[in-house]
Amino acid sequence: MRYTNPTKAAKCRRSSSMGFYVQGEQPHCGFPEKNFAMNLEKLARKGYRVLVVEQTETPEQLELRRKEMGSKDKVVKREICAMVTKGTLTDGESLLANPDTSYLMSITENCQCFENHKKGETIIGLCVVDVSTSKFMIGQFEDDSDRHCLCSILSELRPVEIIKPSKVLSPETERVLRNNTRNPLVNDLVPFTEFWDAEKAIGEVRKYYSLSRKLPASANDSISANFENPASDSLALPYVFAELVSAGDDGLYALSAFGGCLFYLRQAFLDETLLNCAKFEPLPCSGFFSTIQNSYMILDAAALENLEILENNRNGGPSGTLFAQLDHCMTAFGKRLLKRWLARPLYNTRSIVERQDAIAAMKGVGLAFALEFRKELSRLPDMERLLARLFASCGANGRNSNRVVLYEDAAKKQLREFIAALRGCQLMVQACSSLSPILSTTESSLLHHLLTPGKGLPDMCSLVSHFKDAFDWSEADCSGRIIPHEGGDVEYDLACKRVKEIESALTRYLKEQRKLLGDASINYVTVGKDMYLLEVPESLRGAVPSDYELQSSKKGYFRYWTPKIKEFLSEHSQAEADKESKLKGILQRLIKYFSEHHSKWRQLVSATAELDVLISLAIASDYYEGPACRPFIMEICHSDDKLPFLSAKSLGHPILQSDALGKGSFVPNDVSIGGAGRANFILLTGPNMGGKSTLLRQVCLSVILAQIGADVPAESFKLSPVDRIFVRMGARDHIIAGQSTFLMELSETASMLSSATQNSLVALDELGRGTSTSDGQAIAASVLEYLVHRIQCRGLFSTHYHRLAVEYEKDAKVSLCHMACQVGKGVSGLEEVTFLYRLTPGSCPKSYGVNVARLAGIPASVLQTAMAKSREFEAGYGKREYESEGELPDPMKDGEVVVIKDLLCITERWNCQKDFRAINLNLLSEMQKRARVLVLES
Repeated sequence: MRYTNPTKAAKCRRSSSMGFYVQGEQPHCGFPEKNFAMNLEKLARKGYRVLVVEQTETPEQLELRRKEMGSKDKVVKREICAMVTKGTLTDGESLLANPDTSYLMSITENCQCFENHKKGETIIGLCVVDVSTSKFMIGQFEDDSDRHCLCSILSELRPVEIIKPSKVLSPETERVLRNNTRNPLVNDLVPFTEFWDAEKAIGEVRKYYSLSRKLPASANDSISANFENPASDSLALPYVFAELVSAGDDGLYALSAFGGCLFYLRQAFLDETLLNCAKFEPLPCSGFFSTIQNSYMILDAAALENLEILENNRNGGPSGTLFAQLDHCMTAFGKRLLKRWLARPLYNTRSIVERQDAIAAMKGVGLAFALEFRKELSRLPDMERLLARLFASCGANGRNSNRVVLYEDAAKKQLREFIAALRGCQLMVQACSSLSPILSTTESSLLHHLLTPGKGLPDMCSLVSHFKDAFDWSEADCSGRIIPHEGGDVEYDLACKRVKEIESALTRYLKEQRKLLGDASINYVTVGKDMYLLEVPESLRGAVPSDYELQSSKKGYFRYWTPKIKEFLSEHSQAEADKESKLKGILQRLIKYFSEHHSKWRQLVSATAELDVLISLAIASDYYEGPACRPFIMEICHSDDKLPFLSAKSLGHPILQSDALGKGSFVPNDVSIGGAGRANFILLTGPNMGGKSTLLRQVCLSVILAQIGADVPAESFKLSPVDRIFVRMGARDHIIAGQSTFLMELSETASMLSSATQNSLVALDELGRGTSTSDGQAIAASVLEYLVHRIQCRGLFSTHYHRLAVEYEKDAKVSLCHMACQVGKGVSGLEEVTFLYRLTPGSCPKSYGVNVARLAGIPASVLQTAMAKSREFEAGYGKREYESEGELPDPMKDGEVVVIKDLLCITERWNCQKDFRAINLNLLSEMQKRARVLVLES
């Protein structure tokens, strides 16, 4: 590969490992064929559009063309066969280093006058493609002026490349695409002529899936079935596509988004390659597609980012995320499925319980089978992508086109991938078979479905055996060519049969000649390239017929061909050539036959991935610190005695570990929200750095764990399913988007107020901090009032506005709690706060911000001034207001009571034991008396 443009050559040299050369006055750069995949990936991921040129004519075809057309060309044809970008990488070697999905996203929206839409609302159509697996996700939805739905999708999928119609998208949508993506490659297409509308898109798809084409077999799954034949349509179309066509106006923008995507894929020579075995699914993530709306919990962009579900907030990597904590998957496609489960937790109670049953079966007695399954998977390549590449290589365009001349190295590479796919499929069958004994130990309906051939697990034994018997895999891998066994390929078998028939005819002819000459010693010999020479003894030379043609001789023998032998040799040569021709095409025929069963192979991958994730979640509970339990999920029932609730005992943190904290063990807490006769909101106060935000996060993360079916780090955990989690947490702005910290706070809060239901969970952390105290406190109070009394959802509301605690002290729907601490006097009379990290009933009157300033290293003189100002402010308006409502307990005493209550319980338990001689009873008795006094006083 070479670049001869001086500027491009210099750029490519800096972006890859190409060599840089100067030939005369023309600088250029290039690299050998073996480094193609590596350099292609480097250039594409840096944002270049790389055109790949391949040879499309052999020297023999060139000569024929010159003779037939009188051409004077001396060079074989070369054509552009691929355009490779961030979102269109398909080469296996290019994808090895990055198992994460690189999505290509096409977007359009209602291009009517936007001012006619209420508050800037619009209809958005999306088509998202994973080129490496040929998966299309299509859908459309109504979105608000802040494009919250679109933000959610962008946060989950993180597209690396975007296709959009030029000058059609609204300013609000353009802003969201700029500010909520990570440097994607953006392609602006001309509306209608390039970014097709729905009508044009439908026409192109009908053209491709015309009745003259052989349609692939449909998948079994009703949602993601590839090809169905709607009753109203004589032409078979992909199921999801057909649904959008029949939806009329409700599918126009989704189909148009697909049209823009299809045009772009055609420019990249990938349209036929992907559509050949495409898998169509409804648009995930948002929960706004009608068929999946009630099946999954919705996590918007704020929840995904603030809770660090898939990516951390430091560098966008997986470290410290919930995904990293749960990821013990053995396969790349299992890891991708786990990410989808985390982004879309289940909402249906029955589905959650079924998954819990399956995970429970992987422990205890089933653990040995699960470990054997993982051992088998450890040798597995990325089968989802490998199969997609093989399926795409059959009758496609681009680099997989039949007109592209593949030399030995390319053919061997394709053969290696085919053998790797066969071995991978065999491994998956063996792995699932090794896990099947677990069915005798469990009644899990999900496992019975996934491991029963003919149900969730396709019956692949006969198909795998067919390819196992077709040829020797090891020999083909070593030699670089397939020599099929008998019965392995019909066309090759017929060619071999013809060769054998001619050889049998030659044998019969030899017998006839022996009889004719009366000598059984006459035989066939081969001399050099001359085959089937009749070797006759010298004594019979006078008896040979006149049509014998002498070819050679040796002492005592003469060698002849007859006209009949020549005829046989001509036929034999032609049959051998035909046999060799069939042998050259055997690989493509085997891959084609393999691809005809693509739905079964994909179903096998899907079942294997799901089992891999289930085992990963079963293993993850062993990594929790402290106890772990199976959550109890109660069916949703909005009666007076069965209101939405959440109850956790000794709830730990799903991610934080003691060794990471470096400050002793993590303190678990009991949390109870909602239910009959209980407050549905916790108003949480406490000192800065006291653990309020951590508590909010751990509750939300635990709910997500429960609704993906996993165990939760707690002694017990009960809840009714949450339909959506809203999170307002942290102080951050978006300067590029023109959004201040306060505006971002209110934007995320507005989404809660407009979309939350009684079954939602809300986590609000210090709402109102971005403006003045009076305004912030007023907004916080109003929002809390609306959530508690209007929406009546479950929630946690942490705040430093202590007056809120006074206002809600007698509200039965709000539980006042604080994170306990101990306060003592330190150097220079400054307060020193010891954090207990324990959720305690009641409110905390102060936030102890000066203590945090001390920990941060602020000079002592500044701290003294701050303490004085703090007392002055409290005397002026803060403290008086609280005292008017009644005296609150001293926080230092509160901390002591907590400690001594624990000590009291311990000593009383010791006194009940028989062996108490080692205990200083006098000392314990004195401590008990002190503890009782303090408890009574408190």
